[in-house]
Amino acid sequence: MSLAFRKPAVTAIPGEMDPASPDFNVFESLFYLMAHADFKYHEDLDVIMAKVAVDRTTYRLMGILLQVRRGGIKTLCEYALLKPSTGSRAIERMRENGWVKTETSTTDARETDVELTPLGKKVAMGLREVTSRQLHRAVDGLSAMELRQLATCLHKIGGNLSRLPIE
Repeated sequence: MSLAFRKPAVTAIPGEMDPASPDFNVFESLFYLMAHADFKYHEDLDVIMAKVAVDRTTYRLMGILLQVRRGGIKTLCEYALLKPSTGSRAIERMRENGWVKTETSTTDARETDVELTPLGKKVAMGLREVTSRQLHRAVDGLSAMELRQLATCLHKIGGNLSRLPIE
């Protein structure tokens, strides 16, 4: 079985970013750089969130719930990039803390809907303040246009990876 694949007809990838190039440099690889930035961003946040008994999974779910207001566990986990079992356990802990309420979905009795409580909204908004400070620190020196371009590029990359098979 050959691992060869047809490269999409797109802009040429600089050699230092292309693993097939003799000029490849892992430290210039786009996915290494994204992972490195994500790791550094969350490293400090994890310490701060631990002080209020919030882990990264809970933080993700709270952020999603602030955005969508109410949703089924499966959908919330998809949005938060979590396995359903991981998300379900976190939602149970959030419920025990009084941060969310859960109830059987009115449209599908097999599904559980989740919604932030007023206390949960207060905790989630406090986390947003902390993450805003971290974001400002992370993007220091970048213009609004550069940030929008970065977001556009990341949307395109994510979209490509969602629709194009590796082979």
